[in-house]
Amino acid sequence: MREKKPPVAWIRPAVKALTAYHLEPRDVAVKLDQNENNRGVPERVREELIEALKQAPLHRYPSPSQAEILGTLSEMSGWPKEGILVGNGSDELLHCLAESFLEPGRKAVAPTPSFFVYAYTTRLVGAQAVEVPLRDMQYDVGAFLAAIEEHEPAVVYLCSPNNPTGSVLEPRDIATIAERAPGVVALDEAYWEFAGENARPLLDDHPNLILFRTFSKALALAGLRLGYLLTAPELVAEMRKAQQPYPLNRVTIEAARVAAAHGGLLRERASEIARDRDRLCQRMRTFERLLGRGVLVRDVSSHRELPEMLRVAIGTFEENEAFYRALRQILEDGR
Repeated sequence: MREKKPPVAWIRPAVKALTAYHLEPRDVAVKLDQNENNRGVPERVREELIEALKQAPLHRYPSPSQAEILGTLSEMSGWPKEGILVGNGSDELLHCLAESFLEPGRKAVAPTPSFFVYAYTTRLVGAQAVEVPLRDMQYDVGAFLAAIEEHEPAVVYLCSPNNPTGSVLEPRDIATIAERAPGVVALDEAYWEFAGENARPLLDDHPNLILFRTFSKALALAGLRLGYLLTAPELVAEMRKAQQPYPLNRVTIEAARVAAAHGGLLRERASEIARDRDRLCQRMRTFERLLGRGVLVRDVSSHRELPEMLRVAIGTFEENEAFYRALRQILEDGR
């Protein structure tokens, strides 16, 4: 009788080769490590959500077609609901993209440093990730076009503003990449509200462009996990097959509807964050050793393109001041 393998031996090699996403929980007074909207949900929006949940049929499944939220997102984005797909955060939609377009023998081109999920999901499905380094923390469009020419990728990943560098792609460069790409171009716009412009106008003329958006950042609903994408309806019809039947729960749907009704207020808060970001950037350039002073930021220095760097989210006014005070003390003390 053939020797029986242990269950773990049947795990796919592509999965074994990956490292699971993990953040060490830390108890700190100032949490600035995950690009969360620390201003939170305005009280009147929170109260409306509570009232909406009192009326919501929580004992019923949401519609498999997500009809309850697609109309709202269509109105928000100015894009037909047939071209919108929702998911449990943008992460889940990026997994859906990989399942739909990538497989062993295919390639994806992605920037580096950038959001780890692009390369992660590519490798998870057995495809090859080709990473194009930024140059001086900015997109090297020429290098991207050269990689597209050489590798003929099924997917090109872009992130604008880029996480974690904040680099922004000009619309003309996005259009050029979309025109040259043989497959689809996945543009992550998770932070577009903080940049003031987005690539929505490009969708009309580029049917291979897919825009990924989220309620987690500017709209302050990271805890409820709602992402959505905008693209050609024929792509949505196929990608939906790679999803679970009910990607959103009813609580998230109700929260999104209430948040959308107050989109102006929430985006004004995003503008406030952007202004605070600019003020903070004027007051500091380099920093480290903050954790010992009760301030948690993200250390990204392990990335080969980001030596001696940290990523800092813009928190409330009080949190920004606490961060700056801790930084100033470190620099003044020389330790």
